[in-house]
Amino acid sequence: MSVADLEFRLPDDVDAVHDPDGGDVIVSRRGSRTPPQVLSSDAWALLELFREPRTLAGAVLAHCTSTGQDPVATLEAAFPVLVALTRSELLVGAGTDAAASLVARHAVGEHVGPATLVARIRVLRDSELWDAVLEDGAPAVVKVVDDPTSGPELFRREVTALRRLHGGPVPDLVWSEPRSTGGALVLSFVDGDPVDLAALDARGSRDLADAVRLVLATLDAYAAVHATGVLHGDVHPGNVLADEHGRVTLIDFGIADIADAGLGPAPRTGGGEQLDPAAARALRRGVPVPQLDVAAEVYSLAALAFRILTGAAYLDLDLERDDALLAIARSLPRPFSDVGRSPWPTVEAVLARGLAKHPGDRPATVADLRDELARAAGPLPAGATDSATGDTAGAALVRDSDVDGLAWADADEVTAAVRADALQAVAVDTGSVEAHDLALLWGARAAHYRAGERLHAEG
Repeated sequence: MSVADLEFRLPDDVDAVHDPDGGDVIVSRRGSRTPPQVLSSDAWALLELFREPRTLAGAVLAHCTSTGQDPVATLEAAFPVLVALTRSELLVGAGTDAAASLVARHAVGEHVGPATLVARIRVLRDSELWDAVLEDGAPAVVKVVDDPTSGPELFRREVTALRRLHGGPVPDLVWSEPRSTGGALVLSFVDGDPVDLAALDARGSRDLADAVRLVLATLDAYAAVHATGVLHGDVHPGNVLADEHGRVTLIDFGIADIADAGLGPAPRTGGGEQLDPAAARALRRGVPVPQLDVAAEVYSLAALAFRILTGAAYLDLDLERDDALLAIARSLPRPFSDVGRSPWPTVEAVLARGLAKHPGDRPATVADLRDELARAAGPLPAGATDSATGDTAGAALVRDSDVDGLAWADADEVTAAVRADALQAVAVDTGSVEAHDLALLWGARAAHYRAGERLHAEG
């Protein structure tokens, strides 16, 4: 059966955040590793038709009947988008593994250890998550890991990590029980949204000050986890929950790497925008992915910080898998301006260091990345004014980019290239001759690095 003949449906756990002025809609699936998708209100109206199973063509025809749009033109425009949504499992095909994963293994009212199941949060192929209540009435979350191949290891790693991290930025482990295909855990209830969505206000707009605070809180949480010898291994927005006060809790430690726990190297994820370049290169070559280390997690967190601050991925990864892996391995991060955000050169330069292709060029620890971002976030994005100094971010960038300064002395190829682009943007926006001249100098420095690397490679 072709994709055109298959019926699809919208999972029950898909959420949408609407712009009240009728603009874009941010669509996400709770607990999914797929980042939220931005759709037009018209595209969301089409997607909502899949609350009942339909073929892709059938949904387009029904949509056009209600809107008066041309079916052929709409089908041509919408079909690639709908197919992309099936790949991210925001639409699931009837009779597929993704559809089977929507069938819960448990039911409301069942008891798991000291907890009673109240409402399903999500069901995935290897696990399910439930809202629950304890015997004393306290809210809780029940996680059931169920996979004959990997479930027992996922369960052991999660329990081991949570016990080591007790009292840290993670849920409390209330009760656990191993099973032949994994195990069940009862966890303390965490009230929060995925961290990238938590940065949105009631209108669906990104509050920059809140986004910065959430980035720093996220990095603080990961620094605390790393200090205990635990590497999370599964960095993505859905595994970082932020409450209304900006407190961050990390969840899902099933593939954590835990030092001195006797568990051996942790499994690695097979994709996603938080994948580091070394892992991407290994996946492209079909060889084992390197063991998770601090440098790889720093890269993942820089990618997450970019998404929290901009609402977009640091690279255009809407590509075939091999092309996406190649982009992760080779391409520099996009400027904020490329994803519709105001340039923020100081912050972009730090993120570029975190996203450096060579591990040795990244901040050595998550705490270092956090401190660098905290300092860099002082100047406001271009166009805003710092009330304390009266400077714009562009003026602050020009002042900080002098060739006699520390920024010049410490720069590598990536930060030199990012700073050159940012200075040129300031020159175009303001007409500043000084910014233009500095952009040329920083661009020449980046080119010097690249030429040196080519000569080294040819030698």
